[in-house]
Amino acid sequence: MDAQPVGEPSVSKPWSVSAKVRGFYDDNYNTAPSNPTPGYPYQKAESWGFSVAPSIGANLLRDQTTLGVRYDFDLRWYEARKNDNLDMYHSASLKLAHQFSERYRIELHDNFVYSDEPSVAFGSAAAPAVFVRTEGNNLRNYGGIGFNGSFTEHWGYRLGYENTYYNYSQDGDGSRSALLDRIENKVTVDFRRLIQPTTTALVGYSFEDVDHTADSYLIVPAYAPGVPLSNIPMSDFRNSRNHFGFLGLDHDFTTQLNAQLRAGVEYGDFYNAGENYTVPYADATLGYKYAEGSQIQLGIKHGLSATDIAVDYNLSGVTLAAESTTLYAGLSHRITSKLTATVRGQWSMMDYRSTGVGYGGQTDNYYSADVSLIYTLNQYLAFDAGYLFDRLDSDVPNRTFDRNRAYLGIRATY
Repeated sequence: MDAQPVGEPSVSKPWSVSAKVRGFYDDNYNTAPSNPTPGYPYQKAESWGFSVAPSIGANLLRDQTTLGVRYDFDLRWYEARKNDNLDMYHSASLKLAHQFSERYRIELHDNFVYSDEPSVAFGSAAAPAVFVRTEGNNLRNYGGIGFNGSFTEHWGYRLGYENTYYNYSQDGDGSRSALLDRIENKVTVDFRRLIQPTTTALVGYSFEDVDHTADSYLIVPAYAPGVPLSNIPMSDFRNSRNHFGFLGLDHDFTTQLNAQLRAGVEYGDFYNAGENYTVPYADATLGYKYAEGSQIQLGIKHGLSATDIAVDYNLSGVTLAAESTTLYAGLSHRITSKLTATVRGQWSMMDYRSTGVGYGGQTDNYYSADVSLIYTLNQYLAFDAGYLFDRLDSDVPNRTFDRNRAYLGIRATY
């Protein structure tokens, strides 16, 4: 097994603590558009700053039961932001697994995030729903439970339930809450066939209910003078019931190279809007550990996702969702016994689906990349440095932006 990175809580010890202290530079902390229209409230601004990010983790390992808990906190101070120069990020996670016997296993997980910057961890299964910064705190909780069982030596099944809750503090008509506050409930069942010790094939079905909870108008009524309130859509106009049918394959080519594939069809029924969409569904990953401390991961996701784009000011249509494609890749390479380099990249394309005209057929292309170097002094201390790039190219006005960030810091783990 590869060594635990310095600066991260260890999963091989009963408990551990860690911390990262960094100085950074951010050239667009507002994620403001590159060419805003006159009067747009957010302008591009840059700032130096520092961050302090402690973490604590605990693990319980027994013959049949494993339990892991972790808490992460990240405090960021921006020198140039005079009125609100602090961002805070909280994340608490729990993982529990119990093996009843060789044939039955149950797994439970939960992750709670409370953050000033929703783009950090508020994406959907297929793509991020939010790219731009929103003033105020934002909450997301993602939890689930899965039960794995076997009928025979070669035939098995899995039953799963997932719940995701989103709550944005910016409320009122046309706000983040109006656009994105929601509860997602998803149930999945699949049947599996062990073809050989390294290959499992499966067929499955998922049902997902998406309930937008803000009870607000998707646009500020004053922005649509002369339009009766009854003609302005509410948040729940974008509710949906989604059905997924898929085939899957899990295969270990070697002990270092493995792949997982889920591919099929997604049907989204937006029943309040009287619209439905059928799109391809895909979720595939390929992982390769080619040396000690070095690995590559590739992946692709495709499906319908929530979006903060909703109503144009002409009220010519309502954007219900985006058909999203996300490609991502990551490389971690141990250059020497003390120096490790990491490179990651992602591209997401969102093709908007709307009633009427609206933003239907318009697209967003989001690109992100980051590179980092970690130099390990000893088992407790390491230096790290990195650079992050984000760019959004959008057909929607006041949305295209780019952002550059760099940091230098030290990590400690005990």
